[in-house]
Amino acid sequence: MDVECSLCVLKFGGTSVGSGDRILRVAQIVAQTASKALNEAAPFPVVVVSAMSGITDQLLRIAHFARRGESLEWRRELAALRERHLQAAEKAVHDGKRLAELKAALEQALAGLEREAASCEDYVDAVAAWGERLSVLLLAAAINDLGLPGVTAAPVREEVIVTGEPQGSAPSEPGAVIGAEPLEEETRAHAQLLLQPLLQERTVPVVPGFIGRTRAGLVTTLGRNGSDYSATVIGAAIDCGEVAIYTDVDGVMSADPRIVANARLLPALTYAEAARLSWFGAKVLHPRTLIPVAQRNIPVRVRNTFRPQMQGTLIGPEGKYHSGATAITVRRRLALVTVESTNMFGAPENAGQVFALAARVGAAPVAICSSSGHHLSFMVEEQAAASVVSLLQHDLGHWRVSCRPGLAACACLGSGFTSDPMSPARAISALARERIPIISQGASEQGIILIIEDGDSERALRCLHRDLIAPVIPLVRPPAHGKRLEALKVR
Repeated sequence: MDVECSLCVLKFGGTSVGSGDRILRVAQIVAQTASKALNEAAPFPVVVVSAMSGITDQLLRIAHFARRGESLEWRRELAALRERHLQAAEKAVHDGKRLAELKAALEQALAGLEREAASCEDYVDAVAAWGERLSVLLLAAAINDLGLPGVTAAPVREEVIVTGEPQGSAPSEPGAVIGAEPLEEETRAHAQLLLQPLLQERTVPVVPGFIGRTRAGLVTTLGRNGSDYSATVIGAAIDCGEVAIYTDVDGVMSADPRIVANARLLPALTYAEAARLSWFGAKVLHPRTLIPVAQRNIPVRVRNTFRPQMQGTLIGPEGKYHSGATAITVRRRLALVTVESTNMFGAPENAGQVFALAARVGAAPVAICSSSGHHLSFMVEEQAAASVVSLLQHDLGHWRVSCRPGLAACACLGSGFTSDPMSPARAISALARERIPIISQGASEQGIILIIEDGDSERALRCLHRDLIAPVIPLVRPPAHGKRLEALKVR
């Protein structure tokens, strides 16, 4: 983008803006970043914000009830949504005049949402888009209310991202959206048109994440988990120097800290390591979030909104950010599908044909466990297993297809594992000591994959982390009888 200063993208998720107090905290982070940019020639922020936590689900319920003609239900949900945003406004903005202006803007937006819901028939994404539109109003007003010298912000009310047409039909479930894919060149041009005037005036643009618009003007979303993705799409479009994803954890951890008490913060990861961790269950970043920035070598930093002094985890290209990091994650609710030939002397089956059949029911393999000319086993999501098996049995005449559900994949990932030839042996020994049977296993340049029973997954995560990454050192206390012996000697 043709601006005189370097740029950074600050993305704040739903938990970060989940209340008026939290919006005020985010406003302080943005204002301090902008002030530093103005006074110290640091990168100037472009802010991407999500809907308040839980609001997108509430909007989808409104759309669901509206499509079914249940007027009382969707209007009750809308009243609760309105009250929550007005309460947040009162917490985030204290100047009377500015608060009145914000409430008027919120009421205008809520009236637009009400009209959208009343006319909702099949397309729910247009209703789901309103959460971010309300958030940008709240956050921009909160930044301005701080009154930091020279720091101003403006809500960007138009969708920055240009997308293709939505894929698929209207979802039958109340919590689903259709989603569309961004168009790179069109988004770049549109971002320049909307953001450059603000940036030239050194005004912080507060942009809605998650949502976009087709070239014909249809409002779209980037699908579930598309909020972080929208931040990296915008970051790539404006050629920013870094995208900071603010969430409610300190960064990417060596294991799920809710399960492993001594999980470590990983200071750096490569794109490949972060993508693989995400694929195998780590919840910090969605796998597709890194795609737009990896193509342009733009680093992503995962930071904690509630502990902004922490530097978080920096994710970047391998040559510059080679980390040697090690982490363990678990992907649960999987099934092992095995395809075996009933004729050992027949022609080997083409694995590509098997995976093409699986793709027809939307079941991409999570991991390939073993493969030979007459045998292939791979993991799929448990909920898709029955459809995959049925299709394979129908289309593969001389092949036996079996399925084992109730499994999980423990992934020991990172170059720290693959550079140590003893890592596979230590991983297997760790599970053996806990009497956890291994159903199948595999390895690649990215790490070690161990397939176990789903019910053993948390125990396996703890023991693998203990033996491979961070041993638990017991607290050593002097024996209790030592003092009694000393007392006897004195007597």
